[in-house]
Amino acid sequence: MKTANYNIDREQIILKISKKSDIGFLEYHILGLLSFGLNLGQDSLTITNKKIEYIIKNNLVKRVFFNDFSTIKFNAIKDTISCINLDNKEEFINLKKIRLSYQEIQEIKTTLEKNI
Repeated sequence: MKTANYNIDREQIILKISKKSDIGFLEYHILGLLSFGLNLGQDSLTITNKKIEYIIKNNLVKRVFFNDFSTIKFNAIKDTISCINLDNKEEFINLKKIRLSYQEIQEIKTTLEKNI
């Protein structure tokens, strides 16, 4: 398992969205009503001045480092975020599993527009 804390002390956090992990269909049927009371972990999206980090159920899904913050693009229709990584290749992160609300989508849009 990859750890999520990676030198975040030296970076400026621009956006952080955290929420409780969702209960999956199989988890619900196996554990029944007990699954609502269990702590299944945290989901988060963190954007700093150097990287984007995407965590689902406390497991690191993707960490992308970039040079230029202005290369970050958010597509609200497809729930994806993209940027140009350190190797000058475009990286995509699918955000469907974090279940972004309307307010969180607006927060991402305004934060990215404000910091470009």
